[in-house]
Amino acid sequence: MQMIAMIKHQLKLMFRNRLAIFATITVPLILTFLFSFSQSSDKQEKLYLVDADNSVYSNQLIEMIQEHKNVKTINVTENNLKKKIDDQDIPFGLVIEKDFGNNISPGEDLKIKFIENYENGSGVLLKQLITNEVGTLKKVIGDSKYVSEQLGLDDEEIAKNIFRGIKDSSQITLNDKTLSNGQKEQDNTTARLIGFLVMFIWFVVIQGLRTLIDEKENNTFSRLLSTPVNYHKYIVSKMAATYIVGIVHVIVIILAGKYLLKIGIGHNVFAIGLILSVYLFALISITMIMIPFMKSQKQFTSSASIIIAVSGMVGGSFYSLEIAPKYMQSISKFTPEAWAIQSLNDVIFNKSPIGSELIPIGIFIGIGLLSLIVSYLLISREMKTLNS
Repeated sequence: MQMIAMIKHQLKLMFRNRLAIFATITVPLILTFLFSFSQSSDKQEKLYLVDADNSVYSNQLIEMIQEHKNVKTINVTENNLKKKIDDQDIPFGLVIEKDFGNNISPGEDLKIKFIENYENGSGVLLKQLITNEVGTLKKVIGDSKYVSEQLGLDDEEIAKNIFRGIKDSSQITLNDKTLSNGQKEQDNTTARLIGFLVMFIWFVVIQGLRTLIDEKENNTFSRLLSTPVNYHKYIVSKMAATYIVGIVHVIVIILAGKYLLKIGIGHNVFAIGLILSVYLFALISITMIMIPFMKSQKQFTSSASIIIAVSGMVGGSFYSLEIAPKYMQSISKFTPEAWAIQSLNDVIFNKSPIGSELIPIGIFIGIGLLSLIVSYLLISREMKTLNS
């Protein structure tokens, strides 16, 4: 009963700061709307390419690329392409080498190469798009040759008929699709809301635990140690209250996104809830490690804000990690946001079962428990120092 009373008291204190609660709910929704609106424009990407082969199949590949409404192809010479890339006028270019058409059969090395000065989102998307179309081209040619051998027909004519049939079905846009193998279409608004939700829920944790720093500044901490109340129970009550407030924020933001921004979260509500629950637990535990090292509320708030902003940007809260350079994708593995976003994307967009997300769930639980142990040892040491 004492613990329940302490949690209720902490909840009352947290809900007094209505402005902070309003901000942590509305800001992710507003950012989702603004980012989704800005990214919904039909921006056309320019693909500079060199066709050194000038064969039937190289022309067919270029036509397949041109079928994408968001891509405009520009033919240049290889020297001009290299100069543009060296001058950093463009980040990426495609070279279709000589004998491309003679080496397009399955099992042969492709006569194409990508030239890039630096890796960026547009280049990653264009490279994936080209790779997909080359794969389609190889499959069509391989199937056409097999059918022609069996039926005694002209393989080039069969290939032309197949290309005519798939002409209208190759319309992958660059703005609202992810291009990973097997991944289904993403709704940009939902993806952005997920990113901002997992980032801003950390601010809720900071808001809930900052009173521990306030108590250090106004000497309440020392007075609490002299009371009959077990200080560790007192901390647990703050953590529990912060967890409850965090869950309330998650529910309100998702419901607001569903009815105001028309996002879809799928039907696996249990999996989404479980992932966000263990993620929130990990955030609270990680934040508790910071508490013993912070001397003032200003130091705590500024330090935590920097950590959250950096990890949010690296972890994919502001953009899809699918279009990030590989080194950024590797670095993102060290942020909790990246794991949460990936798991939620798998469940919402790929309809993955909860069993496929056991690794990230286990990671969150493991990090949470380890952080709790570390924070307990640090706080205990701090208490001994004050009592001595």
